[in-house]
Amino acid sequence: FKQKTAYEISACLVGSEMCIRDSFYVTILGFKEIEVTASQTIPKRWVQNHEGKQLHLITSNDGAPNTIINHMAFSTSNFDTFVKHLKKNKITFWTDEGKKNVVRIRKDGIRQVKFQDPEGYWIEVNESL
Repeated sequence: FKQKTAYEISACLVGSEMCIRDSFYVTILGFKEIEVTASQTIPKRWVQNHEGKQLHLITSNDGAPNTIINHMAFSTSNFDTFVKHLKKNKITFWTDEGKKNVVRIRKDGIRQVKFQDPEGYWIEVNESL
């Protein structure tokens, strides 16, 4: 996946179920776990995508913002394969208009799906231009 958002260094997600969430990012999005080089005073794990963009997963019970507008976005040249992958793994995806398991076509003609990780963070995956 190519990350569409502009993270210069890395992004951070806070959640309570570290093992469940981490396996989601590895299994569903294809991230790989990397070494945590920061202190471990708060349990955390780091993962990165094929571009080397890092996502830092940190344990907390504070919860995640639950709005489809607040999301990370990635693009893939294998959009149809990815949608099949979501369905195979029983991942429900949504349109901005609230339609379940429907691929949305944006005004610019790009297809996209949005879904939540186990902590409630929204992720968009769209087809590459």
